[in-house]
Amino acid sequence: GSDPEVMAGATKAVMELTDRGYCDYTALNLNCGCPSPKVAGKGCFGAALMDDPKLVRELTTAMHDGSDGKLPVTVKCRIGTDSDMENGFTLKQYTEMDAEKEYSELCKFIEQVASAGIVTDFQIHARIAVLSKSFSPADNRKVPPLKYDYVRRLVQDYPDFTFSLNGGVDTLSGAKAEFEECPDLAGVMIGRAWAANPWSFACADSVLYGD
Repeated sequence: GSDPEVMAGATKAVMELTDRGYCDYTALNLNCGCPSPKVAGKGCFGAALMDDPKLVRELTTAMHDGSDGKLPVTVKCRIGTDSDMENGFTLKQYTEMDAEKEYSELCKFIEQVASAGIVTDFQIHARIAVLSKSFSPADNRKVPPLKYDYVRRLVQDYPDFTFSLNGGVDTLSGAKAEFEECPDLAGVMIGRAWAANPWSFACADSVLYGD
């Protein structure tokens, strides 16, 4: 959503269902990472929200108010979008961009969203979202290069926040490697690989924690 009033109402509905025992959510998450043309291409939804961090702050505040502060509000996002690229995204142009400037823009997004004192937990898909071209969701998961180092830097630069890494990790051994590279990561998100073969993750505790 992109309307704070609507988001507050939706959050209230979730809390009412929780109070009646129909669900048991532990957090409320605003997805600012989906690049699908059906989402980001239909207005200020999904990854398009990254270009308006002030609105994201308003939305998360509305979600917090709608839940009476009973559940934490988190944000899933990308490391940015291609909105500042002249003539749209090309891989060549992107690889020649100033990485420090790109990281600085990501930091500004994090800081502005968190400035209301509500959001302290972020899940970062370590790619930009290409919105200027008719990229499919699959293209947006493969073409823009992964930049895990940005997420690791966020972990170090913002110790009062928690960050989970998303994108490109599809095995337990891959997740373990990311925790070993950056022990202060709050988590590593794996979606499609788990859904495709959930039994391959049955030994998660022993692989990740030695339990």
